[in-house]
Amino acid sequence: MGLAQMLRVLRGRALLFTTIVLVVVTGVALISLISPKKYVAELALVVDLQGNDPMKETALAPSLVPTHLATQTEIIRSRNVAMKVIDKMDLTNQPEVIAAFQDSGADTDLQSWLVANLLRAVDAKTSRNSNIIRISYGSSDPTEAANMANAFADAYIQTSLELRVDPARRQVTWYEEQVAQLRDALVAAQTKLSKYQADHGVLGVDAARMDVENARLQEISNQLVAVQAQMFDANSRNQQISSSDQLDSLPDLMKNPTIQNLKAELARAESKLAEVSERYGVNHPQYIASNAEVASLKSKLNVEIGVTRGSLVQSAAIARRQVGEVQKALEEQKDRIIALKRQQDELAVLSRDVESARTAYDAALQQANQTKLESRVDRTNVAILNQATPPLLPDSPKVLLNLVVGLFAGIALAIGLILTLEVCNRRLRSAEDLADFTDLPVLAELPQLPPTARRHGRREVRRALKLQPNVAPAN
Repeated sequence: MGLAQMLRVLRGRALLFTTIVLVVVTGVALISLISPKKYVAELALVVDLQGNDPMKETALAPSLVPTHLATQTEIIRSRNVAMKVIDKMDLTNQPEVIAAFQDSGADTDLQSWLVANLLRAVDAKTSRNSNIIRISYGSSDPTEAANMANAFADAYIQTSLELRVDPARRQVTWYEEQVAQLRDALVAAQTKLSKYQADHGVLGVDAARMDVENARLQEISNQLVAVQAQMFDANSRNQQISSSDQLDSLPDLMKNPTIQNLKAELARAESKLAEVSERYGVNHPQYIASNAEVASLKSKLNVEIGVTRGSLVQSAAIARRQVGEVQKALEEQKDRIIALKRQQDELAVLSRDVESARTAYDAALQQANQTKLESRVDRTNVAILNQATPPLLPDSPKVLLNLVVGLFAGIALAIGLILTLEVCNRRLRSAEDLADFTDLPVLAELPQLPPTARRHGRREVRRALKLQPNVAPAN
């Protein structure tokens, strides 16, 4: 069936078409008029995302803003917020609410029934590229709708504050315990450090004292080198006197004036003895006197050489004793430096323990104070932009919209019904229809009569011919 044929069918059944459309539109109008009116009150909230929190100065990342706002809308439609609205509005004690609950026949308790009804009536949505959240509540009473929307906003702000503050309040106790433990650890470390300083007589890690002790060690080392040189010299001189046969060439004897004088006197006495021995015999008194003088000088010389040798031996012994004493002093100084170094190391470890304990205590105390302040915060980043007011016009039913929808629905229904009737009972409405049904050429077509003549002729034809049930006259 082509479009022209469809138009001819609709024109032929214009009365039925009009009737169907009028019936549908009238029905929609009656249903819209008798349907209960629903008023929707709307409230606007502003969520500040610029980081003006007194405890946290970081702003929310732009990529997280949609997620944050979506989370806030879910919080508004949460059971926790609905429970606060019930408590705020005291709905469980209102007789009409109790009666409605009893009439509903619900198999749950009153509070759960109220939560379900409130969450069905409330809605929260955000605008694109905006930090505004709109809370709407629908009710048959405009005043109730406004009051409930405002109650949901207050409950949401309270819940938002609790979600921010409650974790901090729970952490305060834990932080206080940690601070107490860290304080005890700091006191113990400080006490241990003080006791060590008192026991060892040190006040702190003194680098100057270590420098002084190192300088003293160097000085003792230099003294040791000096006395060792003296000892080696004394031993060498003593060994030369003890083992040498040429005493005249020894430096110590050559430098001794007494020995040199004795040697000179001995040389003169020996010379005199030689002269006397040439003149006189061994029994001559002069020979005996000269011989005795030589023997006396040799004895004195030997005594003096022995004294010199003893002095060198004593000097070597003294040098060896000094070397031992200096070596002992050097070892004691080394031990003193090692002990001082050990004390400084232990003192440094104890001092680091104290500083570490103090750092941990200060950090925990700072975090505890911050958490304590966060637990006392009484503000959120949510503010009410526009309070909900009782709406003047109902949100539903929308009569005009329903009429427009009903009109299009009636037109569609009428077209569908008429086309269905036409398919079930086809009529000849034009030459094209006749050609389609009979497959015969149309030789002539009478002009269409005026509407009045056409209606009169149709009545006359029906009255005269008594048409058959399966044959329909052409329109």
